[in-house]
Amino acid sequence: MAETISANRTVTPNQAKNAVRKCFAVNRPTFLWGAPGVGKSDLVKQIGTEQNRNVIDVRLSLWEPTDIKGIPYFNPEMQTMVWAPPCELPQHPDDNSILFLDELNSAPPATQAAAYQLILNRRVGTYRLPDGVSIVAAGNRDADKGVTYRMPAPLANRFLHLELRVDYEIGTNGLP
Repeated sequence: MAETISANRTVTPNQAKNAVRKCFAVNRPTFLWGAPGVGKSDLVKQIGTEQNRNVIDVRLSLWEPTDIKGIPYFNPEMQTMVWAPPCELPQHPDDNSILFLDELNSAPPATQAAAYQLILNRRVGTYRLPDGVSIVAAGNRDADKGVTYRMPAPLANRFLHLELRVDYEIGTNGLP
């Protein structure tokens, strides 16, 4: 029987990888929760390697709201203000990278709000995320006592949420 993706569940790293792959197939953003050092970032990098996809690691806790939309500048040919999108975001229409928004819930509320449109509509301002790009985000839980901000419901509702738990797999000799 095929494993289904259910929202808001605690999973092992292998279960998380399977769920993230399934979410990529249906273009659903995924949020990985877990303690510092549990392997959230490594898990995303492993999927990128397995699928031969570039992982664009954006630490949103280091970004300002304008870093997401880009910087405005005057275009003399068009006689209007235009936005220069951040160079970290994929530009080529055939790009199939994984956009990894790490430390999303450590980003200040204004930065999280700026990320809404990118995550929900796959665009921000005039920038459009290429169709082949998949989105996965990660963050620590409030109980981990790290720097976190409560994720607003409109942003949280955009994701399938998975909480990573440590899994000590048993070897064939019965020892961990």
